[in-house]
Amino acid sequence: MLMDDGLKAEGFTRLTYELVETDGITRLTVTHDLTGAPNLAVMTSGQADDQPGGGGGGWPWVLSDLKSLLETGTAFSRPS
Repeated sequence: MLMDDGLKAEGFTRLTYELVETDGITRLTVTHDLTGAPNLAVMTSGQADDQPGGGGGGWPWVLSDLKSLLETGTAFSRPS
């Protein structure tokens, strides 16, 4: 997270994507290794959100948009 100096100081984290196909259905598992990044871990868990069920660092929106794109061929659009 380069937009915040505190999070930037924690360094890079690792994302792992795993795709497993079974009987014509593909399952996506995303693992975000936050070892050594405690502040980023709080942010992405949603604990720091102003409202319960908030963004959780944006993962819910990213994965929902990816699902829509894969199912419909159209990305979710947000007003500019």
